[in-house]
Amino acid sequence: MYKIILIFIAIFLVGCSPRYITKNQYVPSSNAGFSQCLNKYEQEKIICNQDCRADYQICLDGAYKRSEKIYEAKFVKYTLSYEDYLFEHSNYKTYKYKFDKKHRRIKNDYNYFLNECKKKKGSFTCRRKNELKNSLENMKRAKLRRPRAPMKPSFNVILRKQQNFCNSDCDCSKNFDIGYENCGGQVILHRYCVENCD
Repeated sequence: MYKIILIFIAIFLVGCSPRYITKNQYVPSSNAGFSQCLNKYEQEKIICNQDCRADYQICLDGAYKRSEKIYEAKFVKYTLSYEDYLFEHSNYKTYKYKFDKKHRRIKNDYNYFLNECKKKKGSFTCRRKNELKNSLENMKRAKLRRPRAPMKPSFNVILRKQQNFCNSDCDCSKNFDIGYENCGGQVILHRYCVENCD
């Protein structure tokens, strides 16, 4: 219980904490060869972004194919589990019908002997009332639980999980920033609050 409370407090604090974004300010160098030097890093950034997008698309295509195989395997397992569930549910309904019928009969007998015990206070009626009360309590403990239907797999959920393994960020801008400074320019990082700002 204590852990659950801590989790809720942590979620609340994260939800209320400020959210920041960072933006770079690029200050060019006044040196004559700056533009020519930077051109090389700009080309590298373009190629890096193109390769990154291509790799990301390949990864997404692979994620789709993997998801199909995972879904097929899970669906076969689900089908077998569902057949078991139908069998168990059929047995449960039969058992429950008999159980409820027996329970009603014992409950009616118990109510009868309860009244008789109150009226006559005879040893047999009171003893029989106690026996029936014990039988009802035993039945309550022995009550069969309704079987739970297995959860049907979702292709979309599996696909999202597989797609999460794909990375669309290849740090192309980071390498460009290093090149920008190598050419003599200056990269100034600015941090802006965009949500829950005080």
